[in-house]
Amino acid sequence: MKVIYGKEALRIDLTHAVKEINWSSSRGQLAQVCDISLDQPPALQAAGFLMLFTENLTEKEQLFHGPLVRFQRSEPGNRLSATAYELGWYLQKNELSRTKLSGDAGKELERLVKSTGIAFSCPAFGVRVNERIGAQSYAALFTMLTEKAFDQTGVRYYVQHQRDKLSVVAEGANQLVPLFRADRLTSSSGGESIEEVYTVVTVERYANDRLAESVSKESASLIQQIGRMQKRIDAGEEKNLSSLAQKQLTQLSKIPRTRSVTVVHDDVRSAFLRAGWAIKIQETDKTTVTDWIVTSCRARWKAGQYTMDLELERRE
Repeated sequence: MKVIYGKEALRIDLTHAVKEINWSSSRGQLAQVCDISLDQPPALQAAGFLMLFTENLTEKEQLFHGPLVRFQRSEPGNRLSATAYELGWYLQKNELSRTKLSGDAGKELERLVKSTGIAFSCPAFGVRVNERIGAQSYAALFTMLTEKAFDQTGVRYYVQHQRDKLSVVAEGANQLVPLFRADRLTSSSGGESIEEVYTVVTVERYANDRLAESVSKESASLIQQIGRMQKRIDAGEEKNLSSLAQKQLTQLSKIPRTRSVTVVHDDVRSAFLRAGWAIKIQETDKTTVTDWIVTSCRARWKAGQYTMDLELERRE
């Protein structure tokens, strides 16, 4: 791995000064965060850029690119700890004014973020919005519109960074799907989670800020099993409230299987893994292969090997 610091035209190779480095992402988190510890570091400045490359200093091999947000130098100055975020961090540091949304939620998100000059692409979500929203950060706008998409379609999204280009991608839509062999798993534990499970879904339609129609669907057996947990969804432009309620109950009442694993590997392609990616795991019988979605990833690099602590959700 190569670790480079940049500030304007200045470039400093920090690779040999690195004592520890890790980077992480999680579901709902817009940008990856990277923490680095340096021994006998050169002079660095906040907002200088931290760049990680798997091998060569080319864009396709760059797995992290973003500003140093904070750092702390120990006395007498022989150790420095710093935190950097990917460029998506700036979406929470800039706000748009009160504005009107009219059209597909994904394309409206793309339109507004691109208007800031950021290279940003987003697919259509298949969810129409027609409303005026108040002043808020672009990160809050992303969260609001992707949550609307999840409420009505069951699809989650994350932001894939490639240097200074940001792309919104559906979870599990990564073109490269890593396969981790059983002998690469140093730990593994499985379970279930009801943290994001709902047993009742109510879809509501409003007219002039008043409730005009409401439809609820529930799973009586699951209510008896795990309790009443109700999700309310704004129908927006959707007319068939009953169909939407039933579709989302089917999606949200599934109790997902979860898994925590630690993977050690030297595959530079899999080093780009982040929350939202689909992965495959070869089980201990060396035959069965299971599919998972990464909900959290914390990666470390040392002596040519990547160690990744992954939180996973079963993909049926």
